[in-house]
Amino acid sequence: MNHLGSRYSALYFHLLLCLLTGCASQYSVTTTVGADVSLMCTYAVSKYGRLPFCWARESTSLNGCNNQVIKSDGTQVLSSLSWRYSLMGNLGAGDASLTIRQVLESDSGKYICRVEIPGWFNDQKTENILDVYPGRPSQPNVEIRELKQRAVTVGWIPPFNGGRDITTYLVYFKRGGASWDTAVGTQVVLTQVTLVDLRPGMTYDLHMFAVNSVGMSDASNVLTFKTYEAAPEGPPLDMQLQALSSQSIRVTWKPPDSELRNGVLRSYNVNYRDYYSWVQTWQYLIVAATGDLESIILTNLKPSTRYEVFIQARTDAGPGPASNAHLCSTLKEETTAATKTTSSAATTRVRHTSLSPVPPDPPVVVLKEVINNTISLFWTPGFEGNSPITGFYLEYKAANASWDYNKTVVYSIANKTQTTITEVNPSTYNIRMFAKNRFGASKASNVLTVTIEERGVASSSFSPGCVSLYAPRTGWDFMLICLVYLLWFFAQTVFSQF
Repeated sequence: MNHLGSRYSALYFHLLLCLLTGCASQYSVTTTVGADVSLMCTYAVSKYGRLPFCWARESTSLNGCNNQVIKSDGTQVLSSLSWRYSLMGNLGAGDASLTIRQVLESDSGKYICRVEIPGWFNDQKTENILDVYPGRPSQPNVEIRELKQRAVTVGWIPPFNGGRDITTYLVYFKRGGASWDTAVGTQVVLTQVTLVDLRPGMTYDLHMFAVNSVGMSDASNVLTFKTYEAAPEGPPLDMQLQALSSQSIRVTWKPPDSELRNGVLRSYNVNYRDYYSWVQTWQYLIVAATGDLESIILTNLKPSTRYEVFIQARTDAGPGPASNAHLCSTLKEETTAATKTTSSAATTRVRHTSLSPVPPDPPVVVLKEVINNTISLFWTPGFEGNSPITGFYLEYKAANASWDYNKTVVYSIANKTQTTITEVNPSTYNIRMFAKNRFGASKASNVLTVTIEERGVASSSFSPGCVSLYAPRTGWDFMLICLVYLLWFFAQTVFSQF
């Protein structure tokens, strides 16, 4: 009997507590850092009309809200602890729900809505238990910072981190039209990355992800870009020559390998000359690029004459390397080829005929002497190309520096073949030269490495692998090359004795 009485006593106590403090409904809400969340609270406005209410954290008092975050008279907000707390529901319909914007982990806990119902001990309470957990980062937005022929720099503003520090970014790129399964990935911790070793004139797709300790964000926007074009890296392929008559030769060829075109092929330079002529004059035709097999007929040639032909492919960035030179002789004047057919379509592709723009070959540079921090040099010019050499220029730099940081000395006198570099501090230097004509500059000469020590003693090294003399075409060409190398060898022998 006493046991039954104790149970009734506990029931009476809970009923009294409910009357004094108000019985409460309870909801549980779970969300992640950074989200907006709504905590439920409604009352019967049709029965009571609009009523005042307040929201508190953790607990309420007999006549109000402890740790109050927001208060309303039923028609408007009277006070709010922060801009993040607001009433987004329809107050006129009795919706007293609390909205918390951009929640933090510290927002976790109990929230109590207390509606002041008229009468004694009958206020309505609604409890919401809010649990806030860290989440994945938001998706980043990536953009191009710099675009080049073989590289691209992309960057982004750090996205919302989800409540945990972003530890890395994953960047993936692929060729346009390919599957993302073929994408190449790279991992960075900064907010910018430069991707290198791209192909010129190629379209790529790129997207990225942000990562924290919780997980990985959704994929960013897809960035599609095309690298700038470059001159082709490969020569035209499968060149064929066929003598059609005593005055014409047909030339056929295929485009360079697709991986080496570096952009859209616009045209070809078809260069040709009389192989045995004393005047080494090249002529060329510009032929528009049309497809996978190209053809042109060289006309107005001399009978029974051997011609040398090579071809260069061209993009908007310039011409590429030449094909191997081929030789073909026109027929005798009274002989006609069995298949003497001409293609009018091919001849209409001829745009211009003139001298081929061939720059000179590089000179051969030799160290003469070093006296009192002054370097003396002399050089032997190479083949002048299709225009007389108009001058030379010399570059020198510290041996451990890039050629981007060089000093340049220009000599506009074409017949000048020696010079001195003055006021040079003791160090090790690299020296190279270029020849130029009206068509452009040659490739770099051999590189001299000269060391000037404190006591004025110098040493040098010669890099013959950098010398690019033109290949002999005739017996006179071969004799000229032999003479140049004999002069260089003699100079090296004489000056080594000093």
